[in-house]
Amino acid sequence: MADINTVVIVSDRQELVSQISQKLVLLRNLDKIKSCSVEEAHNMFDGFNPNVLILHCDNNNVHAINLIKKLKKQETYKNLPILLINENCSREVVVEAFDSGISDVLFMPIIDYELLIRVIWCLQKNELNLNIESRMNFLTNLGVVQSETGVYTQKYCDDFLKNEIAQSKKYSQRACILLISPDKKYPNYRNPKDFITVLKQSIRMNDSVVIKDVDQFYIYLQKTKLNGAYSVFERINNKLGIDCGANAGVVEVQDQKFEDIVTALSDALEKACENTNSLIVASDFYSNAPKPKISLESGLKAIDRENISNSFRETDIESTDKEQQNSFDKNSIKLFNQAYTRKLKVVVAPVFKKYENILKIKGQDLAINSYTGTKSLFSVSSGDVSASMAIEYDGIEHALVRLTIMDDDQRRLFETETIDFTILDYRRVSMMLSELIDKFIIILKKRG
Repeated sequence: MADINTVVIVSDRQELVSQISQKLVLLRNLDKIKSCSVEEAHNMFDGFNPNVLILHCDNNNVHAINLIKKLKKQETYKNLPILLINENCSREVVVEAFDSGISDVLFMPIIDYELLIRVIWCLQKNELNLNIESRMNFLTNLGVVQSETGVYTQKYCDDFLKNEIAQSKKYSQRACILLISPDKKYPNYRNPKDFITVLKQSIRMNDSVVIKDVDQFYIYLQKTKLNGAYSVFERINNKLGIDCGANAGVVEVQDQKFEDIVTALSDALEKACENTNSLIVASDFYSNAPKPKISLESGLKAIDRENISNSFRETDIESTDKEQQNSFDKNSIKLFNQAYTRKLKVVVAPVFKKYENILKIKGQDLAINSYTGTKSLFSVSSGDVSASMAIEYDGIEHALVRLTIMDDDQRRLFETETIDFTILDYRRVSMMLSELIDKFIIILKKRG
């Protein structure tokens, strides 16, 4: 920490300011303690740069949150550590405060040692932030980091990756590398600068983006397994929107040679670009294992739409499960299973819940049921009319989706699709379920 530090306490309650000040006198290397109200803080910070800001927020005080946002938008205060004193604030407000840039939170009543520990942590973080900023400026001046985007330049691409891989191996930490490029099959192709912006918004602070070529970029993901890399890939495509997309190869760093890693990633990306919105496991290009593909491509492959029972028929998918699973290595199967579990949590379950609430609001006498898992089901019925959406996972990369309507004991198969489960994003599942429910409501109205 610095030899001299200044702490500013911002609160509308003078007794709390006095209480905090008395506790801070136990802190070493503390030069000054200043205080002001939330309203006065907007003017106080003009030309004044403290080491730590202690901000009191009570009863969801919107002015305190706005102060955080204002300070973090200013170049001078973007790295200023802010310790939030939370008094009767909701969980949502605390989360918003973290999203706005606070460093830590302390809950009332204040305990002496806890306050000191958190202030010391904030002081250390301030020093760390200044050190990182200084080094990034140095790397930018040397041409290692691109000034306009903040990513590592093509010239130092291999040097950066070799260093990061060596560090991960030295400390036995997991890491993944993505080689990613915009999918040029989409109508609204993103230029490199816009694409980099999306990449940076989709990763953590300790992850890195490196330029490989004009439209190809490495993403180095520290302390990440393959399923974490899949999550990043999905986040990137979500941020790109429905009219843009990306393709990528991915490898989990283990004991491979650097040359093998970059070659396999290039081969995987080339293979991914043959499809649409694909993520290829690059390790399969230097092992002798088959090459599983995770595809987000739109467009469904329809199968027989007639004379198929509404109930789950395990033979539909399971007849080929064992043969397919034998063709994939264990890591790939594990990746698919983890990805599908996450898909259920962030897509299927929320969509089911959304349409449960929509149907309940309609106020009709409807029986609604839903559950998610390897076999997921959403059903709604009224009298002799019922509709259901069934999703069954094959344990690898495909899901069988059945949309069925029953009227007077006659089954009407509305839609049956075998698809790559990764295309089941929030928008697609919502559209499928919405169309099913619309047809169900139309039949009910005709009978009424």
